[in-house]
Amino acid sequence: MGIRERIESSTKSFNNTVEKYNLYNDTIKEFLGEDLYIAPASTMKDHNNAFPGGLIDHILRVAKYAVKINELLPDNLKNQIGNVLRVCFIHQLGKVFLYKPNESEWHRNNLGKMYEYNDDLRAMKIGERSAFYALKCGLLLTDEEYHAIISHDKPETDPQVLWHSTSLSLILRQAILLSMLEEKNTVYD
Repeated sequence: MGIRERIESSTKSFNNTVEKYNLYNDTIKEFLGEDLYIAPASTMKDHNNAFPGGLIDHILRVAKYAVKINELLPDNLKNQIGNVLRVCFIHQLGKVFLYKPNESEWHRNNLGKMYEYNDDLRAMKIGERSAFYALKCGLLLTDEEYHAIISHDKPETDPQVLWHSTSLSLILRQAILLSMLEEKNTVYD
């Protein structure tokens, strides 16, 4: 499957899930626009999904693993499917405008650095920027959803993560790691 077909397939699956579970409102859809569908998940080829459409491909994989992990938990630790999908579909929205194509052919060909950071944006962790975008666009988050989103990219030794995690934040963290492992071992044409 070529890149155009992969983007179209991921976009359709992504939008179907967003609509089915009412994960986004019109404001955030308009704010993110088409940039959401072509954003990469990382900057480097040897990382995960450093290609156009890589971000929504990553989000869909995270959601797949998160739902499966949630199903394995005892009832007292399970989360509602809507909450699980909500954090999966919001946790990395902060990457939508964060990367721009690397114009240096040498860096792309020799280092695999496909994208550069957009220096016009204020420095924030991805989770913080993602929660900021969600709140800015009027998406209401529970305290557990907010915590899962802003703590997913913090070190495990961070007291916020170490002592204050919920099953939702741990589900998200594990789903991200599994997704990245799968993505690093996937060959795209």
